[in-house]
Amino acid sequence: MLRTDSPEVMKSFNLGLVLSTLLIVGLGLATLFSASRGPGLQSLTKLQAIYFGVGCLLVTGIVFLHSDFIRKLAYPAYGACLLLLILVLLVGHVGNGSQRWINLGFFRLQPSEFAKISIILALAKYFSEEKLGGPYSLKRLLLPALLIIPYFILIKKQPDMGTAGIVFLTAASMILFIGVEWKSIFLVLIVALISIPLAYKYVLHDYQRNRVKTFLNPMSDPRATGYNALQCRIAVGSGKWVGKGYLDGTQSQLNFIPEQHTDFIFSVFAEERGFLGALLLLGLYAAYLFFSVRAILRARDKFELLVAVGLTAVMFWHVFINIGMVIGVLPIVGVTLPFFSYGGSSMMMFMICTALLLNISRKKYIF
Repeated sequence: MLRTDSPEVMKSFNLGLVLSTLLIVGLGLATLFSASRGPGLQSLTKLQAIYFGVGCLLVTGIVFLHSDFIRKLAYPAYGACLLLLILVLLVGHVGNGSQRWINLGFFRLQPSEFAKISIILALAKYFSEEKLGGPYSLKRLLLPALLIIPYFILIKKQPDMGTAGIVFLTAASMILFIGVEWKSIFLVLIVALISIPLAYKYVLHDYQRNRVKTFLNPMSDPRATGYNALQCRIAVGSGKWVGKGYLDGTQSQLNFIPEQHTDFIFSVFAEERGFLGALLLLGLYAAYLFFSVRAILRARDKFELLVAVGLTAVMFWHVFINIGMVIGVLPIVGVTLPFFSYGGSSMMMFMICTALLLNISRKKYIF
């Protein structure tokens, strides 16, 4: 057992992950201040800073937890999130046509955000205790699928296809990392190709189908379904190389960009900072992912390894999908930009992810 100030512990600390997080959060708060200068939004930056402060307290507590304790929490956390997701559909707060939050009075809790972490812990525990190991057949993946499907269905019913997609992609990333038989992968791809047209017609809501149509042709309805996509592209493109300057973006300051403080905040940043600024932000996210890989490499056992892989996947898919939808290469879905988009549950979820990665990065220096 080592003291927390011992040279070995300090050397093992993943300082790069902390610095990249702080830089992203700093840029995010500055951009949020610019994006929330409209009527009724002035207090969002202060609230986001408070959420970050609470997240720092969570990080301080989680970093020094023993991995055995985290492992024991995996299934209880999964069950608690499952109950919260059911509760959301019964008594949840409705906003913008979605029922995603539980109103606690002082805070609106979004359980689907924390479901991303709980599904990672549950899958990591299952696969770490499964004796046979990979590669897995579809039959052997039935039990893990039974863990994923309830989350996916409950989140989709809110409706929140973006978050449901993140849960699915994160779980799929972990399963592919473990190893799947090639014939099983081929079979899944065939079924997916056959199912996509059916899902488009019978599973997606009308507004979700409209988003797909808008993605394929934004000019088909530029004043309604195509409005969001077009305004985001105009904002990003008008930033050119170095941007219009902080607080000087016309699309954002004149409130042409919808929900610019949440899902579309990257367009605000790109308009003000330009291509070079956007490249810098992407570099910071790449640095975060790079130092996340350090946690993967320093994992002591299969459970920690899979947790680190899942947490890294969550960050990657959020950045990839959010920026992809803003610049028009992916359909618009409700996915936040990590540490940038306004939201207490989102901020705390990513802070917990960072804390768990820091915990794993400490490798054998566990207390």
